[in-house]
Amino acid sequence: MSEYINKTEFETKICKFYCLWKEQADGITILFLGNEKKYFQEFIRKVEDRYCSKEKILIRSRKSREIEEKVTGYLEGKIKKLNLKAEFLTGTPFQKKIWAATASIPYGKTASYKEVAEIAGFKDAWRAAGTALSKNPVLLAVPCHRVIKSNCKFGEFKGAEKLKLKKFLINLEKNHRI
Repeated sequence: MSEYINKTEFETKICKFYCLWKEQADGITILFLGNEKKYFQEFIRKVEDRYCSKEKILIRSRKSREIEEKVTGYLEGKIKKLNLKAEFLTGTPFQKKIWAATASIPYGKTASYKEVAEIAGFKDAWRAAGTALSKNPVLLAVPCHRVIKSNCKFGEFKGAEKLKLKKFLINLEKNHRI
């Protein structure tokens, strides 16, 4: 029996988001949520190369009002937690530990790359933690925007769009704390 992975894209007030997701008995599981089409397409290719066959996984286009409403509500400061489960189809064991540590950072708070590395059990791997976060496939669900340099600066980012989104999200969360 085949498993379906759904793909969708939708506009928000800050940017366009691209998403891969699947429905399960316990709700929606996010596999990819990002704002760059190029990385979305690369992720789909990786998933297809690694997991897809006619018998295993089929990727289909399908809208999800629930995902769109949650992301939009989050970006408008109306909700603080997406309550979307994430499954990592890609990533090394190290990356997955860094992503899990990042997911524990509370709304409205920030942590340094060094703190995230320590939480994940890799005390001296703060640079590698930054590299792992640059490969985070599920923005917002794994809030890598909450990770900053020890000197409180934003750190390196791939392109102006990601830095713009990070600044927007940090300011949003500061202004809508619980």
